[in-house]
Amino acid sequence: MAAKRGGKQRGSRGATSRAGNAGLIASFVIALAGAALGAVAAYLGEFGAMASAARPVETAPERPAIAVVADVARRDQIVRRVIERFPLERFAAPEIVIPEPAARPKVVIIVDDIGLDAEAAKTAFSLPGPVTYSILPYAPDIDSLAAKAAARGGDVMLHLPMEPHGDDDPGPNALRGEMAGGIFLHALNWNLSRFDNYVGVNNHMGSKLTADSAAMKTVLGVLKNRDLYFIDSVTSGETVAYRIGAQLGVDVLPRDVFLDPVAGDGAVVERQLRLMEHIAVETGYVVAIAHPRPETFAVLGPWLATAKARGFDLTTPSALLGRETPPLMAAAPELRF
Repeated sequence: MAAKRGGKQRGSRGATSRAGNAGLIASFVIALAGAALGAVAAYLGEFGAMASAARPVETAPERPAIAVVADVARRDQIVRRVIERFPLERFAAPEIVIPEPAARPKVVIIVDDIGLDAEAAKTAFSLPGPVTYSILPYAPDIDSLAAKAAARGGDVMLHLPMEPHGDDDPGPNALRGEMAGGIFLHALNWNLSRFDNYVGVNNHMGSKLTADSAAMKTVLGVLKNRDLYFIDSVTSGETVAYRIGAQLGVDVLPRDVFLDPVAGDGAVVERQLRLMEHIAVETGYVVAIAHPRPETFAVLGPWLATAKARGFDLTTPSALLGRETPPLMAAAPELRF
């Protein structure tokens, strides 16, 4: 009996031992499974976080922080697309949502052909701004004009007469491609010496000369030595100004919009302002040129006065190019329409 009891006890202890081993194995397996599940969960959590990080957040698109786009060819494509799908409706200010602290679209307004009509110049100088004024070098009383333009707080430019295609006369001492080298340089230096303290140049006419690589190398080389920028009025689709400027290291900005390509038609100015707005919103900035005409001022003046409310920042070519620029002027209280 004792032996049997002992056998039973040993059997019981063996069973207990086997049960304990089985429990340990089960625990080990469970632990391994738990660790594996934990690793999978961690991986999935990390993968989910990565996927969330990779997934774009649906927010309003930011405007470019810097106005000038380095890839001008790409910007030109955007401008062409804007023009192709340009709607007829005016761009209403309350509908423009500019996310903060994103940069607002920047608008450069240049009024050129200043100098031959004193009353038109006076009205131009009363526009809210900053507005950039480009003065013809053969204007009478040019120093007084330049001082009044500078007092407005925007950039002052020289409106350099250049040879056009056709019979239009750009004025005395205009640069022409057939000029001998010395004569060309003499005419260029005469124009550039007519008044002081301007910071840039744009072409008056010049559809023929701006397509002449040799002539534009000379012009832009001289502007570089004088630390002047060049606004290409783009009076020709064959202009080489930007390409030559890039080669020489000269700041060149092409004109995007003529606000009054048809004289005497305020409706055209309205349409061109809408186009200007769209280009600014799509690309971050726009360079527009206007002329000193009553119908242009009648439409442009109120737009300038409400530009900020519409979601646009008025600026100068100097500011757009990162150069020093005079302090921005306040809206002119004496503005008349």
